[in-house]
Amino acid sequence: MSEFFKLIGVELQDISVLLFFATAIGFLLIILACRLVGRIVPFRQHRKIVWMLDIVLLPTLILSIGLLFNKIIGFEVRAFSQNLRVLTATLLWLIGAWLFTRGLELFLWTTGFKKATGSEPPRLLRGLVTIAIYVLAFYGILTFVFERPVTGLLVSTGIVAGVLGLAMQNVLSDLFAGLAITIENPYNLGDWIELKDGTMGRVMDISWRSTRLLSWNNSIYVVPNNVAASSIVHNYDLPDKRYAYWFYVSVDSEIPLNMVRQLLLEAALSCKSVLKNPLPAVRVGDITSQPFTYMVYVYFVDFPSHWAAKSDLFSCIQSSLARSGISPSAIKYEIATREAPIAEVKEPTIGEYLHRVPIFQTLSANEIEELASSCEIQSFDAGEMLIREGDSDSSLFVISSGVVSIVKKDSKGQHIELSRLGNSECFGEMSLLTGEPRSATAKAITYVEAIKVPKEALGMLFNMKPELSKELADIMAARRAQTEGLIDSKGMRSDSRSIKTYAKEVLSKIRSFFSLD
Repeated sequence: MSEFFKLIGVELQDISVLLFFATAIGFLLIILACRLVGRIVPFRQHRKIVWMLDIVLLPTLILSIGLLFNKIIGFEVRAFSQNLRVLTATLLWLIGAWLFTRGLELFLWTTGFKKATGSEPPRLLRGLVTIAIYVLAFYGILTFVFERPVTGLLVSTGIVAGVLGLAMQNVLSDLFAGLAITIENPYNLGDWIELKDGTMGRVMDISWRSTRLLSWNNSIYVVPNNVAASSIVHNYDLPDKRYAYWFYVSVDSEIPLNMVRQLLLEAALSCKSVLKNPLPAVRVGDITSQPFTYMVYVYFVDFPSHWAAKSDLFSCIQSSLARSGISPSAIKYEIATREAPIAEVKEPTIGEYLHRVPIFQTLSANEIEELASSCEIQSFDAGEMLIREGDSDSSLFVISSGVVSIVKKDSKGQHIELSRLGNSECFGEMSLLTGEPRSATAKAITYVEAIKVPKEALGMLFNMKPELSKELADIMAARRAQTEGLIDSKGMRSDSRSIKTYAKEVLSKIRSFFSLD
């Protein structure tokens, strides 16, 4: 190091003090200007560019200032020159450590670490790396700048460390446990975890001594790292965020197993809070006791949202069972002197399904039965198309079992799901009434049974009740207004018209399609 400065001193002896001063001021102004520009007009890579300039300019600035003082006072003042060299070298070591930690912050901690692990770097790991860098810098200063052996210092430091280790045993245990947690990575910042003793919360921070959890009560659990490291940890966010959940539903044993399974599956598939991949599953849990139990296995988006999602799913199950006259059953007790009543459950008839369709609710019971006599039940396997967009078929379908997805192409030709239909819901009204091509595609998500209402069946009703055409046109206009809002919400094109104008158009098309006066 001293030979280096002597060499520089020999080469720069004839350079004026003014040039040294101007050089130092110039480097200082460049460093300050870079930071000022970043504050006034910030841009994306500003911090990285400033860091790169600092690598070049800061060491050069320190060397220039050192040479300037040497030039002013004189190289021949040996004591001052020696002290100045020591000071300059020390500053270079410290600035090097500072620049290195800044580089880690810019290129590793904020970007590279998260890309590699998918989580934020713990403060404990960042702190340990920073301390290690500065310890190496001080080691270099003692060894190469002051030329002092560190063997004796290490021995004395080891004795002191042993005494402190006994006094701070718990603190050190937490420190090394935190380091083990950081390396093994059983949980990351943001994960929901539960410890063996029931402590549950979201990981907010992993520090030197403890892991901090945010509880459901919006309060903080401070868990010592050695407790967390030695405890069984249930991480709800690994291996991925999806949260699997299962529960049991009890239904009267008199109701057919397949019917209950189908209804429960339809309810799970129609619930918006349940993930469709993986698909929900329904299994028979127990038939050895009364009532029978069924296990419903579903996936939710993540653990925190599953509480609200459970409520939505339970509501869908209740509605699905209630539509078929079924309610979750309690245990039956029979007394020897009295026979327990047997629940009589009947599947809805075609007429009952048709009466639930909005456009048929104005029909009388006799008219419904007349319409039902011309209908047929068709079945479709999962993945099969019931209708395709653009088809010319003029039939209405009423779903009696299963779930159907209604899909439509957008302006870019991509399929967008508009809705999912289940038990007692229908599609294809416009094709039945006006003969227009299918405006969307209907695909079976599960095994589906649907009632097909042909044009001929409705034509007989129009002959019996001519005013029915106007009633149906008004109903279709109201339904069209709802559909327009749904299409708009999906970002697709819609042809918005007033309900009255659209009702007149529909009525004209109905009369033309069915050749009505």
